[in-house]
Amino acid sequence: MIPVPQEQIQEFTRNGWWGNETIIDLLLKNTAATPDAEAVADPYNRPALIGGEAKRLTYSQIVRCMDRLAIHFERLGIRKDDVILVQLPNVVDALLTYFAIARIGGISSPLAMVARAREMEHAARLTDAVGIVTVKEFGGYDHLGLAKGLRKTNPGFRHIVLAGDKLDESALSLEQMLSEEVESGLGPDYFEGRQSGPNDIFTICWTSGTEADPKGVPRTHNHWISIARLVVEGVLIEKGYNIHGTFPVINMAGIGGLMVPWVMTGGRFVLHHPFDVEVFMGQIMKEDLYYTLMPPALLDTLAKSEQALAFAKTSIKAIASGSVPLSPWMVKYYQDKLGISIVNFFASNEGIALFSGPRLFPSPEDRASYFPRFGGKGVTLNISDLVIGGLDSCLVHTETGEVIDETGVAGELCFKGPTIFSGYWKRDDLTANAFNENGYYLSGDLFSIEGEKRDKYLFHGRCKDLIIRGGYNISPEEVETIVFGHPKIQEVAAVGYPDERLGERTCVFVVAKPNETITLEEIVAFLDEQGVAKYKYPERLETVDALPRNAVNKVLRRTLRDILNDKLKAEAN
Repeated sequence: MIPVPQEQIQEFTRNGWWGNETIIDLLLKNTAATPDAEAVADPYNRPALIGGEAKRLTYSQIVRCMDRLAIHFERLGIRKDDVILVQLPNVVDALLTYFAIARIGGISSPLAMVARAREMEHAARLTDAVGIVTVKEFGGYDHLGLAKGLRKTNPGFRHIVLAGDKLDESALSLEQMLSEEVESGLGPDYFEGRQSGPNDIFTICWTSGTEADPKGVPRTHNHWISIARLVVEGVLIEKGYNIHGTFPVINMAGIGGLMVPWVMTGGRFVLHHPFDVEVFMGQIMKEDLYYTLMPPALLDTLAKSEQALAFAKTSIKAIASGSVPLSPWMVKYYQDKLGISIVNFFASNEGIALFSGPRLFPSPEDRASYFPRFGGKGVTLNISDLVIGGLDSCLVHTETGEVIDETGVAGELCFKGPTIFSGYWKRDDLTANAFNENGYYLSGDLFSIEGEKRDKYLFHGRCKDLIIRGGYNISPEEVETIVFGHPKIQEVAAVGYPDERLGERTCVFVVAKPNETITLEEIVAFLDEQGVAKYKYPERLETVDALPRNAVNKVLRRTLRDILNDKLKAEAN
């Protein structure tokens, strides 16, 4: 399925910003060049995560497993443009699943391990998914039971495939599929005409914005490859460098920031998830890794720990981070004391991708604070046209939509080009609101133009109300919609509040019904009954007589945040 208008495809292809190769083609190229090189490694603790021995595969083994799995999927009746949900931790099986689905022209829709019944049902229904690849249980949660529930409520949802060695007679075994040599006798051109093309959808990922339900973001092979070029340049990855897969391979960070750069550069991809200090440090010390990805809070904590100096003895030369401004002290510490470049990324599932890499910003202090003004009118940057060609950005006033050309004035970042998605899955209404009349994607994030050459962007914060907790995006409207269902609640509003470890946590302001009282424990129990992912649970409750509203009856979240911040300051004193 091709979601991008033909005229855009022609423009991007004519200018060399998009090509005719898929992610699978790049994988096959690596295999032809270095068939016996080790390509991917499971986390050491795979047996505890999903069962089975930790796998380490060469490129030729990956291709053999991919083709074998693809044939099994095809024999199940999975066809071009069919959507398969994938809910797996970072294990080799997840990569094989993505590749195998694309090999027969299908579409993967990855979801976080913390997603529960509500999120999974929404994804299955909106995509008309025909099945799922998952695990029987993970972290004590019954994922097989969740999958069976999807099969009951969605008529076209037929297939449940389980990875690992925890199996059930009601589901198919991925490991058994990988053990059956169904590919023998088939010609080398078997997948011609079956495999998805460069402008077909590779994934439908999920993002939470200010709407009540997660939004599906379809991205093609060319979309992902364009993003990966930015990452390769930002982190200065060369051919054969080894990459540490520390973020879930389900969205922009894991797929665009880790998996596709690995496929493009042909080194070894060492998987890790969920975060485990012992496994993490073991991989850092043993796996000859060049690049890893870490959240800002972990970078800060590690910089002040005794373990930090151990990094100076490893092969790590680059660590990517993002989602919030970085500490200049921390970025300078890693560069001066450990010889490691911290690269700050600003990205979204929709395709915004700015980075402050060492080539553009040699100064660690600048790298922590600024981003290059990619696509800015009249801006010249020392970077290849292949990497940032076609990118176009500007700032606009949040109220008037007028373009901001002065330095130091904050406005909403607007972006378009080869990295930007074409629209939300089956939500034309949301797509229309996501782009302005000139075709720019409206990021919802505030930046200002800075620098003598006006070649820098400075991040000021979000103009949307999204809550980001530990790297997960939480829609306040979604939390409100669910919490409002509690029989004791008359009104509710959700806002984020600062947290040193997680970035933000969620607080709900609640107006109880007359003669009722409500506790945080009751709300959490109610969300648990609804099958809501735990990271979306509110962690603070404020009961009020009424919610502040403006003249058109819209809740004033800024007022609520001010009230909460005042309380937090008083509690701290």
